[in-house]
Amino acid sequence: MADFYPITGIQDGLDPKIDAPLRKVHLRLEIDEWYQSQQIVHINQRALFFPAFWTFSQMSPKERLSYFQIAGIHGLPFVSWDEPPQKGETAGEGYCTHNSILFATWHRPYLMLWEQAIYELMKKEFNKYKELGIDQVPDLPELEEALHSWRFPYWDWALKKPTPENKNIRDYTVPEVFYTEKVTVRQPPPLNVADVSNAFYKFTMPEGMTFGDARLKSEDEDPLKNLQVSDLKDQEDGKEFIYPYSKVTTTSRHSTGKSTANTWIEGAQNNGEIVQALRDYPKNVSPGEEEVLRDGNLTASLRDAFYRTTTIKSFKEIATTRTGEGFQRKSYSFDSAEGIHNNLHNWCGGPADIDWSTKTAVQGHMSNVPVAAFDPIFWLHHCNIDRLIAIWQIKNPESWFEDNDKRNIDPGTFAIKRYHQAKAADNLRPFHNKTGNYWTSDEARHVAYCGYTYSGLEKWMYTKSDGSYDGERHIKALNVRLNQDYNSARSAAEKSELTADPGQEGPRLMSMAALQVEAKKAPIDLIGIDDYVINLIYEKFALGGAGYSIHFFIGKVPSQTPYVYDNLSTQVGEVVNFSAEPRNLGITPTGCENCEAQLNDHTQSSGRLILSNALITRWKNQVDHEPEGDGPRILESMRPEHVVKFLKHNLHWRVTSNGLPVHLTSMPSLKISLGVGKADHFADLTKESHFYEYRGAFEVTQGRLGGAGPEHGLYPPGFEYTVPS
Repeated sequence: MADFYPITGIQDGLDPKIDAPLRKVHLRLEIDEWYQSQQIVHINQRALFFPAFWTFSQMSPKERLSYFQIAGIHGLPFVSWDEPPQKGETAGEGYCTHNSILFATWHRPYLMLWEQAIYELMKKEFNKYKELGIDQVPDLPELEEALHSWRFPYWDWALKKPTPENKNIRDYTVPEVFYTEKVTVRQPPPLNVADVSNAFYKFTMPEGMTFGDARLKSEDEDPLKNLQVSDLKDQEDGKEFIYPYSKVTTTSRHSTGKSTANTWIEGAQNNGEIVQALRDYPKNVSPGEEEVLRDGNLTASLRDAFYRTTTIKSFKEIATTRTGEGFQRKSYSFDSAEGIHNNLHNWCGGPADIDWSTKTAVQGHMSNVPVAAFDPIFWLHHCNIDRLIAIWQIKNPESWFEDNDKRNIDPGTFAIKRYHQAKAADNLRPFHNKTGNYWTSDEARHVAYCGYTYSGLEKWMYTKSDGSYDGERHIKALNVRLNQDYNSARSAAEKSELTADPGQEGPRLMSMAALQVEAKKAPIDLIGIDDYVINLIYEKFALGGAGYSIHFFIGKVPSQTPYVYDNLSTQVGEVVNFSAEPRNLGITPTGCENCEAQLNDHTQSSGRLILSNALITRWKNQVDHEPEGDGPRILESMRPEHVVKFLKHNLHWRVTSNGLPVHLTSMPSLKISLGVGKADHFADLTKESHFYEYRGAFEVTQGRLGGAGPEHGLYPPGFEYTVPS
């Protein structure tokens, strides 16, 4: 092998002019679409992919291009990859860039490396057919074309699809391929078809190894080459416990509240728990109420969060949860691609289950940064985050890094010194390009250059009469697709404005298009409504580096143990702090220097939870609540004066870490506000919905633990909401 591995992306059969503006490339497909497809090209791709993917997973961890080593770039075992053995720039850190402006772009060559390593093994599978010749494999050219057109798929967790339980109902799902240990695929003659092991089901260490197996030590005992994955340590109320990742042989997904370290040695794949986390929290409603509540959601919408992220206007805001100087602006979104990414990690990995009798805890790999990339679901999830960024780039082609923004001060990684001022031309270590230099954000900016794109982003399909790119027409077509698939805020606005108010006769469900056809009235151009969100800032390392979730409720918050709120009808959603590994892990003498630095620097992140849809459902269905004090039990209308008064008595929040409650006195940095803004939704689907002019309704939060007031600067001066007199 060469001194470095050149990451080029899959370029076979493509235009060699990789920077051509309208370059045609192949698509990364949605995993269920690809896995369930009966098209010959996809059947052939699966025939090559699944045997190759299993081979990839079972390669020796000592090999540079093994599943183990590529996944290990993200975090543990905290050693160099494709670089000379060296101590990391920031001790106790992997290469991954979290809470950094480089978050979006660093993962792009990382995904290309993963995709390319699998593709090289798929070529070997193809050669088994090629060696038999055209006589035994008459469709050999079609099989080769299937190989060249394959790209690693993505999981669109924000798209509602037909459910396995009922194909007539659409909801959030976990990919079908995660439920089966074997898949049936085509094989070379004379076998023709066979069941093969499915590496998507879980990652299993080769040769019966554990993640901390002694065989992973370097032969010359050099600690800079030690591939062992160590246990992670944490503590609650001064009591220490460990996550025994070194002792397991496979990856696990989502704890259940009944898990033990012994049951997780060979992996626990609780995919159904992930489904419940993705979907609206179960509604504890009385018999007969289900029919009423079917017309809306009592919780925040994942589709809505995805859609609104595509409407952010600046790269520095979509790229990272980290806040910058002067973030208190009218236009600040409080949300980001990294923010929605964090929630998915937590929902896939689940909360920690701590057994104090053994001082051990189990938690799905996806919930812990240092081991997250070992779970194969990580790669499908991150492809969708890459797709979200690529969608945003089509809509905002001019927005890019701003060299002097505070977000560019990097918190430090294995390859980046702490406080480095990140720029678009910086090396994205450890990823080498074909020249032997490192990839940069500038080089990874355009997906077609990298050899792939996503459905709906094909620039070559949108040209003007002179053959040049028609970006305006492309954006309009993309808006139609986004509005149809993800804009639940638009549907909620139609329900709010075009259906009967409580106690009135009239339609229960109506749309702008249906109303125009039915009433034969003049077209409705737009619906403008008041919009309600929770905006918050928090210190990423407020708990010394431990991850935590901020849960939000409309209505009474019951006391319960364990503190997992997914089955409560009053929870409207959560914001997840997907932190790096906890402080004082014990993996280095000093613990995690990066965590310590961000702790001392009071590094801030931001988040957002959208309330409008949940409030509209409560109002339309006149849902009864148990308020604090003598506040209203039922939301009277969607007007700000009624919503603010209602939420003052019914909006609550709780923080949990490792499945245990966190007292808000230990998190003085947490500042939560209710934002009252505007939303415009257009009858013309080629137009993007507009969310704007949020003002802080501090009457709801001021003076409460974790609540923001005007003195905390979440909004510009003068942007306070006041109840009309």
